Parts: sequence; structure tokens; C-alpha cells
Amino acid sequence: MQSRIWKSILIAALLAAILPSISIQYASGQSQSINGTIRGTVMDATGAVLPDVTITVTNLATGFTRQVKSGGDGEYIVPNLPLGSYSVLAEANGFAPLTQKGVNVGAGSSVTVDEQLKTGSVATQVLVVDDAPILEVSRLDLGRTISAAETQSLPLSSRNPYNFILFQPGISGHPNPENGIPRTVNTNGLVDRVNYQLDGMVDTETDRYGLRLFAISDSYVREIETISNSFAPEFGNTAGVIFNTITGSGTNSIHGTAQYIWRPKAGSSCPILSNCDPTVTGGIVKPSLHVDDYVGNVGAPIIKDKLFFYAAYEHLKRANPSGNTINTAMQNALVALGVDKLSDFGTAAQVQYAQWFDTRIDATLNKKNQLFIRYNYFRNSYPFNTNVGGTYALSAASDFQDRAHIIGAQLVTTFSPTIFNEFRGSWPYRNEHHVADPLTGKGPMITIAAATVNSVKYTAVNFGGSNGVDDKFQEKIPSFNDNVTWIKGKHSVKAGFGMQQNLDTQLADVYTQYSFASITDYQNALNGTAPQGYSTLKASIGHPGAAYHSLFFDLFAQDAWQLRKNLLVTYGVRYDQYRAPTPPANEPFSYTQSFNTPKGNFSPRLGISYQPFSKTVVRLNAGIFYEATPTNTWYNPLYNNGAAGTGSFIATIASGGPCSPSFPNSPQTVTAGCLPTQSIYATNPKFKNEYVWNINLQIAQQIAKNDSLTLGYIMTNGRNMQFLRNMNLINPTSYLTDGRPVYSTTVSASTRAYPQFNNITLIDTGSNSSYNALTATYEHRMSAGLTTSASYTWSHAISNTPEGNSYEFSSAVEDPSNPRRDRANSGINRPNAFTLSLVYTPLPHFDNHILNGVIKNNTFALLGNMSSGDQQTITVSQSLNGDAIATSRPLYVGRNTVRAPNIYQFDMRYTRAFPTLFERIQPQLLIEGNNILNHSNVTSINTTATVVTAAGDVRGPIGTVVTAPTFAPTSTLLEARILQFGMKFDF
Repeated sequence: MQSRIWKSILIAALLAAILPSISIQYASGQSQSINGTIRGTVMDATGAVLPDVTITVTNLATGFTRQVKSGGDGEYIVPNLPLGSYSVLAEANGFAPLTQKGVNVGAGSSVTVDEQLKTGSVATQVLVVDDAPILEVSRLDLGRTISAAETQSLPLSSRNPYNFILFQPGISGHPNPENGIPRTVNTNGLVDRVNYQLDGMVDTETDRYGLRLFAISDSYVREIETISNSFAPEFGNTAGVIFNTITGSGTNSIHGTAQYIWRPKAGSSCPILSNCDPTVTGGIVKPSLHVDDYVGNVGAPIIKDKLFFYAAYEHLKRANPSGNTINTAMQNALVALGVDKLSDFGTAAQVQYAQWFDTRIDATLNKKNQLFIRYNYFRNSYPFNTNVGGTYALSAASDFQDRAHIIGAQLVTTFSPTIFNEFRGSWPYRNEHHVADPLTGKGPMITIAAATVNSVKYTAVNFGGSNGVDDKFQEKIPSFNDNVTWIKGKHSVKAGFGMQQNLDTQLADVYTQYSFASITDYQNALNGTAPQGYSTLKASIGHPGAAYHSLFFDLFAQDAWQLRKNLLVTYGVRYDQYRAPTPPANEPFSYTQSFNTPKGNFSPRLGISYQPFSKTVVRLNAGIFYEATPTNTWYNPLYNNGAAGTGSFIATIASGGPCSPSFPNSPQTVTAGCLPTQSIYATNPKFKNEYVWNINLQIAQQIAKNDSLTLGYIMTNGRNMQFLRNMNLINPTSYLTDGRPVYSTTVSASTRAYPQFNNITLIDTGSNSSYNALTATYEHRMSAGLTTSASYTWSHAISNTPEGNSYEFSSAVEDPSNPRRDRANSGINRPNAFTLSLVYTPLPHFDNHILNGVIKNNTFALLGNMSSGDQQTITVSQSLNGDAIATSRPLYVGRNTVRAPNIYQFDMRYTRAFPTLFERIQPQLLIEGNNILNHSNVTSINTTATVVTAAGDVRGPIGTVVTAPTFAPTSTLLEARILQFGMKFDF
């Protein structure tokens, strides 16, 4: 049945090029990445439609104009318009011209402006006080545009606009307190499937799912368009969400902002799960999470109506100090051995220094061509970013440095009133790496395990050098996409193609690390009594890593067919190919000597929007959506290829053998004969690309002029999802009571399929997922000073296996012989999720002018995020089945069977505007709070159980729970209450 449905959709898509020739009226559907559309119907005073009416739209801020004529049914459509406020002029012989002003066009929006002309010659002007009808009839996807008023008013203590992704229908997750991506995001029942874009161009890091390529600044964010479900064929490279940031631009008037935000130490509460009373056991000194943030932007004309510039800058200084947990006994013992207590056991002075710069030129080259060119720069210097706090002394830390340069451009060409072309191209470059801090030790790094010696307890410690230095991730992604729109009768046909080349280099850390079982063993190695008394030695030989290039490209064709006045059908097909790199010659394992590039990634899609009543819209969408291949699918096998002993690699050597160096020497070479049997990564030679097939039903009801309620159902089924398993284990020696095979840890031809290797972590495909959700979304568009969006999602997400190559999760299946044993709730399964965003500016109309002055010029903004807690898995410390790459669970315990506490977070911002200075400058004061209720939001709990590990135990068979987990809170991704203050000047 399903195959027949998709065959029908594909046939319909292939007919897209034929159908336009049989119609004579204008279509009214159009989807765009960073532009908007104005459409409508022209009528006379009696309501009869008027054909061949000249429609002129003009951007009131830039003077840009475009002219079209109404069709035979009186309808017109003007697509690919830059964002802004417009006037719409209708002119026809025998009728008075009619102009409507104040028509607001947002990203991806389709604004309806109907014109009713009267006979005569006296021109009429109408001020549009409302935006388009709140029901967007032509919008088929489930998404939302976050307006400029919201992006500049909502609380954002992290200074990270990516966190806005959480406040759209059907999405749940946790905000990031710094500049990275939001965490554990549920995107259509999948983990972190997000295609990040900047002005419709590449902003997605390719190595793992759900990573942004570079940080962005709210100094240049104008609007954010989010699309989370069932988007048109022109959009792709994700099975989840598109997050498109629209940057600011210049206009005919000089405008801008200067802002300073300050967070004092007193503005932060004690971190969640910490006790900030240093006089009690386990207490800490309250950290100073100080922030200084300077923001400025300006836009202005260079040539009126022709050429404009825009520039923005932000400088962020943010403190995040981390203390260590190394106890006094261990500190005193190390000081006695020559370690400097003052310089090594202090609190890590983590202070992030980040800078953003953006400049953009917009030009109307002529009546047919509009161009913008943009350059962005990002720099992040972060001392003590890695190996800080806890068991790490300052000499084990490393600093983080991150740079990005991004060039982007768009050219929109109007060939005729019905044919348009959009071209976009960008070249982002990012280089992130870790370097030694001035306090980082010269090496080697020394790790001493926690132990009790002569009744004295010594905590674990890492010191002397760092194993987090000299790694690098560098990525360049030259890319472009081009599409043509042809409006023909009732059809709006769009076709295009895109390409991106991923030029990647990843290098591992360079270090030598000695591990000791106790402080006594370290003392004996240091004084020469037992120089090989360490447990293990790990050392970088050369500079391990890999450079690799991949190529992604796509083709699409779609048609928006206005079948009837109240019925819009959008259909089309997309093709994606994610071409794998060519491996170097002489790879040791056959699977890595070549990579498969799937070539059958066709994605038919169909959307229907039906308006049975003037205030009701029913939307039905279905389609296939492919996910871009994470490039670590190829990097991990290239890097972990089993060539240790012949090139650059990280050697692991046990103590006491003929190859063991004496402490503290760093080996320069290690022959293959001195190494244990290597464990490697491999990719399935029959690799297939992940995709989902999705069905989405929505019923939207306008309940007042500026209020709507949308109820929806989403079904998403994932196919060919990546997962990890140990493919090298054979011939089980026994079985656990629940049927899990137990494998030998000895490497031989009888225990390993490929005995030249120990474990082989296979990047496999074929896992499935299932997601069902009911959604309810309430929207109140700006009126009476209030803008509100609230969304509730009731859902269930199931996956066959843990997901592979995700930033959040990447663990192997528990039973390599039967991956379906891991079928359970997904790691991002949150049955209940509610989000709220609200901006309110009171507009008083009292007779008392003093009272009016007190109440007006205040803006209150609120973000709310409430959801079920994160799924957790009960595990054990030991490997119960001999699989070294998997994490074992107790007998008969499934994956993700328990849950952390529910999340309740509310952020708030208050802004007070003061009288205008010099007729241009609007001063404002603001205060914003993160987690204003100071709720202890915990995202991880203790789930480690103690089990029977030996046969014959009277308490039960191996894997029987002896001591259940405590389920006590262990960590959190979220912050306690934070207050920060600001001063802002708009002009």
C-alpha cells in the first residue's frame, strides 16, 4: 500500500513540467529561503475580478520596486521580495489608483493584499494597520518565523541566537549557556537533525549530526525562519529541522544600535547541584560568572535607493571558573614531590573572549537585478577550555582557539514579471584547535588513580602535562545553489540545483600520558626505584589524523498549483547525492579501501492546503527526506584504520614488557610488534543514506483577527539510520540468561572474524525509528502591544538502536548479533513538551498623562520551556558479554527505561525606554534573567547498578542486580538563576 502511494506521488512530481501549459491563472503558492511574497486579488467595487491591472510593490525602506500584472482571474503574485515594509499600488484604466502601505514581508512569508478599485481618477491611499491574514494559506510546512521584534526583545542571557530553535512547534531540548548548539534536541523524533543556515547558505558542520559550523551574534540577526516538518523539495540535507538566520541590511535611513550587557558575580546563583558554602564538606566558593558584552550595528545608504551598507560588531567576555576536587592528601603528596601548589591546584580562570564582525552590502544593480554580498568573522579565545576542574590540575589543561571567515552572496534576477532566478553562493572557513596554556605542563601527563594507602584516602589526579593539545578541526565548504521560478497560470514552478564541497582536516592530540595505580607507584617511578611501575602508557607517534574531501549536490523540481481558489497543491521531487571521499592507497582493512556512495536518493513530496471556510485551513503533507551523511562516517575509519606502527598513530603500551620505556621518557617510535592487536573502525560497504518518510496533518483555525490555534498530527518513520556494532566478534563462549552471547576477550582466528584486528567498530545502517506526535500551537500576532507563541507537543519516539555519529549519542549496540535487542525509547523521547514566547509592550490610553508615561515605554518578554526529563539507561560498570566497545545493562533491562526529573525553565527580560535624545537616539535600560524561578533542572542521574559478575553466585546468574542505581542527580546542561543588566541606544 505504501509503495503504491509513493509511486503515485512520484508520477505526480514528474508531471510538474507538463501541467503548467494547461492553465491561464496565477498560482498563489511559493516557498523561499530568505525572501517573501506579496500576492492578492484585484476586484472592482462590485467584487468582480479585474484582469491586466498593473501592480507595483515598493520597499519603503530601500526604494526597491517590482511590477507585475494581474491574471485573468484578477490574481497576482510577486515572489522573491527582500524583507521589509512595502506599499502596493494598483492601477487600471478607468479606475482610481489604490495604494496600500505598511505591508510587512517576513522571511518565508506569503502576504495577501487584495485590492478593490473604484471607478474614477482620484488616487486613494490606505495605511495597512494589520499584517497579512494570520492564517498563511500557502504555508504547508510546520514552522515559524521569529520576527525582528522578538529576536531583539526576548531574553538571551547566553548571547546565543541558536537557542531560539527550541521555541518552535514540535521541538524540544535544552538551551546552550555558551555559543554552541542547543543540546539533545528532538527533531522529528531524531537526535539533533538540524540544517543550520545563514541567509539560506551553509552553516552546518559536516562531521556529525546537528552541529553548526560557526557561532553567530545577535548583533546582526534580523529574523529567524524555522521549518521543522514536511518542507518543499527546494529544502533538504536534513530529516529534521531547518534553522535559517536572516542577517540585517542597510536602508535609506541611518539606523543602528549600541548596547552593553553586564553580569556581576552577585547576579548568579550557586550552580545547580553545588553547595556554595566552602566551610562544609564538598562546599565550593561561589564562582564568578561575570559577563561584559559590547554590541553595535549600523546601517545606512551609500546611494539612495541603490546601494546600502550594514555592519555589526560584538565583543563578549564571559567567565566560567572551575575548581578542582583534588583532596588535601593528594595535593600535599604531590607538593612534597615538587609540584607547585599555588600554580597547579588553583581554580581554572576560564574566561571566554569572543568577537563577531559582520558587514553586508546590498545593491539594486538595475530594475532586474538585486545583489547582496556579506562577510562574517568570528574569533573565540578560551583559556582553560579542556581538562579543567574535578580531578584535573591546571598543568593538565589546554586552551581553545576558534576562527571562522564566511563570505556569502545572493543575486536575484527578474527575467520577466513571471520568471525569476535566485543564485546564492558562500565560502565558509573554520579552524578550531587546542593549544597549551602558559600554565600547561611540559609533559608527560600523569594520571594517578584514586586509592587508599596506609589508611589515607587519595583522590584521583591528572597533572604535569595535557592530552588535549594540538588537535585540530578545519573545514572549508565552498557551495552554491541556483533556482528558477516560473509563474504560469495557476502554477508556480520552481527548479534548481546546489553543490557543496567539504574540505576537511582532523588532527588528534599530541601527548604522552603515564597512568599509575596509586601515589606510591608514581613516587617509585619518579625516584627511579620502579621506572616501569606505571599501569599503561599512551603516546602520540607523529601527528595522527586525516584529511579528506567529499562532495554533496542536489537537484529539485516543484510546482505550487492553485487548483481552486481555496485549494493549493504543492508537489515535486528532490534528488540528493552525498559523494564519499577516495581513501588513500593500501588501507589495511578491505572495508576502508573504498566507500560506497548511494545513488538512489529520490525524495517525492506532496502538500495540500485546503481552506473549507474563510477562517479554517487544513494542511496535509507527505514526503521523503534524506539526511546528509556525517563525514565522520569516513573520517573514523580513515583515522582508526589499524595502521599503527607504520605511520602517525597513538600507541598504548602496558608496563613491564621489553617495549616499555622508563618513566618519564616519551617514545619517538613504537614498532607494530610492541603494540596490542589493534581495534579499528569501518563503514559498511553497502552503506545507505538515512531518510525519513513523514506525514503531517494540521488544522488551523483563526479565532480572532490576530489569534489562531493549530492542531496537528505528525508521523515520522526513520529508515537506514546509522548505528555502531562490533562486527569482529564470533563464536560465543556462553550466553547470559537473557540470551545475550558472551564473547572471548582473547584475539584468535576462533574468536575474531578478522584475527589481525581485535574489535572492529562498524558504522552500520539499517536501524529504524518511529515518532508520533500531537501538537497544539497558539499564535497571537502583534496587536495591543502583545505578541505570543505557545506550543504543546505530546509525543513518543522509539528507535531500534542508539544513534551513531551524533554529537550527543554515539554508543554501540549491546548485542552485536542482534541489534534489535536495543529497540526502546529514543534518547530524546520527551512525551510532554511546552514552549512559550511572549513580548508585551503596554499601550495605555489613560486621561492622566503622568500615568500614561509611567506605563508606556515598558517591554516585558518571557520565554518558557517545560518538558519531560531526559531518558536514561541503567548500566553496569563491567562488560558482561566481552564486547569492549559496548556498555552493558543488567539482565532483562531495556535501553532508556528511566527518566531524569522534569524541566521547568522561565527566562524573562524587562526593557524600559526613555525619552528620545536629539530627536534620533532612543535610550533603554534592560534586565534579563535566566531560570528566574531558580529551579534545579537536572539532566543526568546516577543509573549505574551493581550486578553479579561471576557464575555460581547464590544471588543469581551473571547480570542480576545486586544494588540498584541511586538515581541521584549527577549533572546538568542547564544553569541556575542568572541576572544581567544592560544599557541600549537605538537610533
